Amino acid sequence: MNVNINVNANANASASARINARGGSTVVVGGGGGAYFSSTPRYPTTIQGLNVEGGLIRETIRVPYTEVRRFRKRVVIQAVCIDDRNVPHPASQVRGDREIFEDYEGELYRCLAGSWLQVTMSEYEGETRSDHGETIVCRKGEALWYGGRESRMECRPQRPERDCNERSLLRRYGAGVKILTLYREETYTEYREEIVEREGLAISGSFLMLDGGVGSRGY
Repeated sequence: MNVNINVNANANASASARINARGGSTVVVGGGGGAYFSSTPRYPTTIQGLNVEGGLIRETIRVPYTEVRRFRKRVVIQAVCIDDRNVPHPASQVRGDREIFEDYEGELYRCLAGSWLQVTMSEYEGETRSDHGETIVCRKGEALWYGGRESRMECRPQRPERDCNERSLLRRYGAGVKILTLYREETYTEYREEIVEREGLAISGSFLMLDGGVGSRGY
């Protein structure tokens, strides 16, 4: 039995390496697979004299402004007189009407000599309770005065009267409350929106550097 074994082993493993050094190093490997490596550094690029013009920017802002409004207020008032011992007594009504109209101008309450007037004013909502609200204190010898045409209520010196006048008023009208109208002005702050324009930020005489990214190498 003839057995011919022809083994032709052409192992052409051509591995060549070339190294060229021109401004850097380049390695080329051939055989089997191929790879190309370049270690040539990439130097940053600089743009000098960079000028960037800012554009027009529009913004919406809130601007405060003041307004004055006038409103009508119905109030109920009750008055007492305080003596030197801080004991309260009913104040004398100058007139017996509970409802005081806007055309009235004059005194509403007075006190005996030696005492002062204390008035409680509350918003009238159908009840004559006046145990809460604003307090007005007059000095001795002052009466509570109301001017409907001017919509004012304030303390003013009492009109001269005979000595028994306050006691006579108490016997005639007794103690009572008054309901009247006041007009008030109120200043308040509101806001409106306005559009304003301004120039954006301008850059002149600067430079821009481009470095090719992290690592400065290409593969």
